[in-house]
Amino acid sequence: MKKKALITTAVAAVLLLAAIAAGLNAIFTVTHVSAVFHAFSEAGSAEASELREKLDRFVGKSTTFLDLGDVEAVVEEYPCFHVDSVRKKYPATVQLVVSERRERYCFLRGENGYAVIDDTGKYLYDIPENVNRAGGENIVLEGFGISTESGFAEGKYFPELLAFSSVLEETLGEIRTNILSVTLVTPASDPSNDFLRIKTREGVVIDVGDPAYAPEEKAALALVRYLGLSDENRIFGYITVIGGEGQSIVSDYSRNSRLG
Repeated sequence: MKKKALITTAVAAVLLLAAIAAGLNAIFTVTHVSAVFHAFSEAGSAEASELREKLDRFVGKSTTFLDLGDVEAVVEEYPCFHVDSVRKKYPATVQLVVSERRERYCFLRGENGYAVIDDTGKYLYDIPENVNRAGGENIVLEGFGISTESGFAEGKYFPELLAFSSVLEETLGEIRTNILSVTLVTPASDPSNDFLRIKTREGVVIDVGDPAYAPEEKAALALVRYLGLSDENRIFGYITVIGGEGQSIVSDYSRNSRLG
C-alpha cells in the first residue's frame, strides 16, 4: 500500500513539474530579438542584415530554457563580429549588442595570401590580397613567426607590438593611416639585439630597440618625436627609441639607422 502511494506521489510530482514547465514555456517565450549592431564598413552593414535575420530563429523559443551561448554561436559564424553583451529580458526579449572587429594587421601565408588579424590580436581569416574591408590596406607584419592556431596571433614580441600600437592609437586614431609595415629585425652581426622596424607612409622609419622592455613608454617617446618632425624630415630618416632594463629610454632622429 505504501509502495503504491509512493508511486502515485512520484507520478503526481512529475506531472506537476511538467505542468509548471509547460506553463513557464507558454508565459516566457521569445517574441523579439533586439540586436544593436555597431558596423563601420559596407561589408559589415551587409553582414549585420544577414545576421539579424539569422537571430530571428530564436523567436518562439522558451526564454527560460534558451542558452545564450547558442545566440553567441550564431554571431561567431561571422568572424568580423563579436558580442559585446547579451541577456534575456523577461518575459519575451533577447537583447544583444554586436560590434564589427577592426582589421589591422596581416602577414603573408604562402599560397593562401594574407592572414588577417584585428586590433586585439584575434585571427579573422585568410584573404588573397592585402585589402582592408573598411578601405585601404592592413599593416604588413614580417619576421614575427606568427601562428594563429589558437585563434589569436602568437609570435615573438607580438604582445609588445599590440601594447606599442595601443599608445599610438590613442593619439593617431586608425594607425593604418600612418603605418605601412612592421618588421622584426634580427641583425646578423648581433642576433641578441632584436628590434622592430616600423615603416610609415610618409617615409620616415621608426626603429624600436629591445622590444620586450617598456613598449608603452617607447611608443610615447616615438610618437612625440614623430609628431615633432617637420614635413621635410618626415619623408626620410630614422627615429630610434632604445633602452632596456636598468637603462634610460631615449629617442632621437637621424638620417641613417643606428640599429642596422
